[in-house]
Amino acid sequence: MNSSKKSPDENVKMMTYRNIQDLRAVGIRLKSSKTRRPRDIDFSEGWFAAELTLPEIVVDDTSAATFLNLIAYEMCPDFENDYGICSFAAFMDSLIDHPEDVKVLRSKGILLNSLGSDEEVAELFNIISTDLVPNTETYNDVRAKIHDHYCNRCNTWIAEGFHTYFSNPWAIIAFIAAFTALILTFIQTWFAINPAC
Repeated sequence: MNSSKKSPDENVKMMTYRNIQDLRAVGIRLKSSKTRRPRDIDFSEGWFAAELTLPEIVVDDTSAATFLNLIAYEMCPDFENDYGICSFAAFMDSLIDHPEDVKVLRSKGILLNSLGSDEEVAELFNIISTDLVPNTETYNDVRAKIHDHYCNRCNTWIAEGFHTYFSNPWAIIAFIAAFTALILTFIQTWFAINPAC
């Protein structure tokens, strides 16, 4: 049996996340690579959060036709290729399900929307990726890293706690003040029990 082939279980586990909202819920931040090359996708881990780097995407009135023409060109049997555009479109479709996902990508400077509403952009990626045959090896490393981070319960708890309790600057200031007061109370109690001779 060929060891490079993935079992069906491995392929299923690589898609545990559904969209940008799912990734943000477990502490994955988004960052623009400042390029427009589909290969410039990366994932890196940090102490309390991880970062998914994506290339800039310009979406306008010509995007649907451009993507579909490039995909049709890749499907031609006349030459051998790695199905880069198909893979990129399928990867982006796995991240974009709802207008809220598009809004987050816009706010991070990753998606430049000249098409219209966020709903139209989400629908565009859903239409483009219909019946695609992507190269599963293209973003396999990135998907595996996302999956590992997504399934790590510790990452989820830290991200949820940070999002729940430290989502605004006042909550952070209040936490620091409470922590400082606790330390000072401990020091005061220590000196009360053990007075200096």
